[in-house]
Amino acid sequence: MRKTISRIKTGVERRLADKPTLAETHARVEVIRTAMLDALASIDTDENVGSPKAWSDITRAADIQTLWYLRSDVLRLLSDFHGEQSGRDKLEAMTEMFRGLVPPNQMPSRRRTER
Repeated sequence: MRKTISRIKTGVERRLADKPTLAETHARVEVIRTAMLDALASIDTDENVGSPKAWSDITRAADIQTLWYLRSDVLRLLSDFHGEQSGRDKLEAMTEMFRGLVPPNQMPSRRRTER
């Protein structure tokens, strides 16, 4: 009986704290990984030597923090191929996917993204 009550209490506390479960976090990481790879899919790998390495790094990233830091590589490749503004627009959409998964102080402020 105590275990059941404890599990219910833990479940309710988790929902109230808005912390994603491990399964939810893993699913969101895969969505982010797919979005990053999709963004790079439009880049011709013959012209961009860094693209295959970025693909490999994104595919092998073990956690959300690694993907977070790989955003700069994605931005560089997108900017080189599509132009800086287009690269920033695509990266901004990906960055919002990280909200709630990385510490709030790592996320760009609203004021910075409005520029």
